[in-house]
Amino acid sequence: MMQFFRTLLGVKGEQVGRQVVDALVELDPKSASIAQLRVMEADLDKAGKLLANLRVELQRERKEAVEARENYGRRLAAAEHLNNQLATAGATDDVKRASLESSLANLLTQLEQLEEEVLIEEREADEAEALVAEAEAAYREKAKALSEAKTALAKAERDMERAKIEESREKERANRAAQIAGLRGEGDGSKLTVAVDAMQRRAQQARVNAEAARMKAQALTDLSSRNSDNLGDANIEAALKAVSGGPTPGLSVHERLARLSGKSAAPTASLPSPDKSA
Repeated sequence: MMQFFRTLLGVKGEQVGRQVVDALVELDPKSASIAQLRVMEADLDKAGKLLANLRVELQRERKEAVEARENYGRRLAAAEHLNNQLATAGATDDVKRASLESSLANLLTQLEQLEEEVLIEEREADEAEALVAEAEAAYREKAKALSEAKTALAKAERDMERAKIEESREKERANRAAQIAGLRGEGDGSKLTVAVDAMQRRAQQARVNAEAARMKAQALTDLSSRNSDNLGDANIEAALKAVSGGPTPGLSVHERLARLSGKSAAPTASLPSPDKSA
């Protein structure tokens, strides 16, 4: 059970680690790229050190294999020489023949032992050479990946700079266009919209003020044209004039005089001339 929890925590830790790395990369991609390049460089350095050690080991294995082969060759040549001596020895010289045969037998035993050692040394040298070749291929691959990564980072930086310049140019072009069109944006609306709204509100207020002033002038005019009798009503004014004691329109001067003196109006006759005797 504890092993299960340790494994589970390890998996969760890896997930959290990946999430943290993803967040850092998204926050600062350039620094993350540089950090990745440094990791790749460290990996390349490690591979380079391993390759160098393998090359040293290869040289040692090759030297041992060559030495073993040379030693085997010398002893094989010595065995052939003893065999030739044994062939030319006289049949009567038993002591020399016995000595030569004993030496040749010992040498052959050594050669049989050395043959296996030579094969082992040569196989180890071949294996070391294959390992070096594999390490060299891996090193070249890592070096190529690092070079491509550096090139990609440099290209990405150039693209980013060009994009920033292009963005700045487009913003400036948009700003100039907005200035020309009078549509400079600000906030949720443009300055033009704000100005239009303000002018419309001012015009509406002016109309309201004008209407109020007109109503006030009309009210004052109506009030000044009225009096306590007619209240500004034309019919009432005509009726009052008809029943009032003031001069009635349409009466002659004689009728007006007769009305004032309480006499009936005389027929249309001229006034008597003054008495000359008086």
